[in-house]
Amino acid sequence: DVSPGVETDLDMRAHILGQLLGYDFSDSPHVKTLLGEPQQMRDRSMLYLEGYFTAAAREMPVLVMLEDLHWADSSSLDALNRLGLDLREVPILIVMASRPEIYERRPYWFEGREFHRRVDLKPLSKRVNRQLVGEVLQKVEEIPAELNDLLLTNAEGNPFYVEELVKVLVEAGVIVKGDPLWQVDEGTLAELDVPTTLTGVLQARLERLPKEEFKLIQQASVVGRVFWDQAVWYMNHQGASDLKEAGVKDRLVNLRGREMIYRRELSAFLDAQEYIFKHAVLREVTYESVLKKLRKRYHSLVAEWLLEQRADRSSEVTGLIADHLDLAGRREEAQRYLRWAGDSAAEKFANDEAINYFTRALESNPKNQLETRYELLLAREEVLSIQAKREEQRKDLEARNYWLKN
Repeated sequence: DVSPGVETDLDMRAHILGQLLGYDFSDSPHVKTLLGEPQQMRDRSMLYLEGYFTAAAREMPVLVMLEDLHWADSSSLDALNRLGLDLREVPILIVMASRPEIYERRPYWFEGREFHRRVDLKPLSKRVNRQLVGEVLQKVEEIPAELNDLLLTNAEGNPFYVEELVKVLVEAGVIVKGDPLWQVDEGTLAELDVPTTLTGVLQARLERLPKEEFKLIQQASVVGRVFWDQAVWYMNHQGASDLKEAGVKDRLVNLRGREMIYRRELSAFLDAQEYIFKHAVLREVTYESVLKKLRKRYHSLVAEWLLEQRADRSSEVTGLIADHLDLAGRREEAQRYLRWAGDSAAEKFANDEAINYFTRALESNPKNQLETRYELLLAREEVLSIQAKREEQRKDLEARNYWLKN
């Protein structure tokens, strides 16, 4: 049993952390007193987050895996920076995978810290690439020289290309899976137009999908690299498709079997199963295959679905809704949600994100809406003041005065 005092403390920590993570705990007595103090809210949240990892590490060493860090917002990177510094004596290993462009944003991130090691992944050497091909095709008794050369030459050290091209060859009937051995149809291989780029390989895989599966994965790509089965079903249901909910689930199972998407154990939304594209490049290639006039319609439907789910993750979902409304061309509605997303980010002391949302809202603001424009400039100027960005703050103050006079 937990004593009342301890239970209250646990509730407080959970509510404050939940607010940071995007849940709406604004009615909690533990959160209410901090809503007007964004820096204190942020500091308390980070303190409790550090306490959580410290407590977990007392039980056993902790491993945290973070992918696609180059897409993380500035406040998340700040949080990781603080965790790395404050938990350096705790048995926790944080592995972060990113494209090199993250160092364009933070060129000296963790440089010189004894607890940090940067590992740059380079293209595989020919020897290692040959080992990879042998491992992927270990059930082929003797790999034909033509197939071996094809995989080694086109891959250029990219293991993802090798893996995806093998799947294309299986789907095209070049490689015939058997038990225990696989066979290679060299005649079919000779006739096949083999893509020489990763994008081409992924396009070939998409083109070989059954029509309904292809449509479904296109819709999923509009939701994002992470998507939900209920969102995809909603897009079909509202789009006058006769595809039932069970049909959506069956096709997602098939796409999982093709290893194009993975199902996640936890979901951001109740009663919705969460999925993720196997690779960001696959999602990008799939999204580019969607006709532009359809993209707007799909983005609009995703925004409407998110609006229905908004109660559980209000502050987190607001920014996502704004993004989809913007891409749907619903600029006036997008502006309102961008403003709310900016306010929410400012409340959590996520100042760079707040500036970004307010700026986008201003760009979407019709010139004749002077009162709204004034309010947006005021909100952005307040955040710039916190950041001590005096030149940008001065420009916003001058712009506000201009709109007041006119």
